[in-house]
Amino acid sequence: MILDELIKIDIKTLRSFMAIVECQGVTAAQSRLNVTTSVISGHLTHLEDRLGMTLCHRGRAGFKLTEDGAAVYEACLGFTESVANFQHQLHYIKQLDSVHGGHIRLCLIDQMPKFFYDALRQRLASSYRDNPLIHFSIDVQSPESMLEKLLSNESDIGVGYFGSFPPLLTFQPAFVEKQVVCCGREHRLFYNSEGLTLENLEQNYPWIKRGYVVDHNINHIRPKTLSATTYHMEATAQLILAGHHIGYLPRDLARRYEGMGLMKILLPNEASYDVEHHWAYRENQHKQAADFLNKMMRLL
Repeated sequence: MILDELIKIDIKTLRSFMAIVECQGVTAAQSRLNVTTSVISGHLTHLEDRLGMTLCHRGRAGFKLTEDGAAVYEACLGFTESVANFQHQLHYIKQLDSVHGGHIRLCLIDQMPKFFYDALRQRLASSYRDNPLIHFSIDVQSPESMLEKLLSNESDIGVGYFGSFPPLLTFQPAFVEKQVVCCGREHRLFYNSEGLTLENLEQNYPWIKRGYVVDHNINHIRPKTLSATTYHMEATAQLILAGHHIGYLPRDLARRYEGMGLMKILLPNEASYDVEHHWAYRENQHKQAADFLNKMMRLL
């Protein structure tokens, strides 16, 4: 492909195509990209028109890459890696004004377990004691947004639950967190949950849906009614507190509200499940970020 043609193809279009491949379909890619399926389909059609080739087959038979599509995906991986390396080099150059300084950009999901926050505070305090010129940027993002920031080199280190693992990033286990089903004080189950079963819980109450990709293999609950969507745990908590919905929350957060008499954990043994969170990062980290990550891993 000549350079002029490449310039005409928006990088967002290439990332949409990569998400479609990695999520195995346009609909599945919607949660990662947080745009409508029509927009994603438009990106795919635009890319196929620009390249003059069919990249994938989609329809009732399911999603399948063509040979051309597989080759273009591999080329996209290389191109994305090159763009990220370029951005990484620019970011590193900006830090050269101080040999002992540096800028570490963290991305976290919201409402992490207490032990994680304890370790994070300890590591931040030590970092500033050892290197007063260091600069931390800490952002709270949904898992899909976090992956996008890491892939585009807008963040150095992420930690959270991920439903997909893009090949350009490295993932290492961080910790395991238990998810529990909760209702608020205004919900009828708060006062009477005697005889409650999993089937009753699934079929007879409105639930809150996670807005990001969730691995259904680790959660056996299949609610009949999903009438609210959230991308952050605190937003989920507020909907539960409103009294109409039930939904999953991290156990630490649920117990905090339960201790205030505002929530109740339902079927803690039958309905709860464990989620493994991961560190996510690029291999070509600058020294300060790599050092911070290694020491955080040892603390956990």
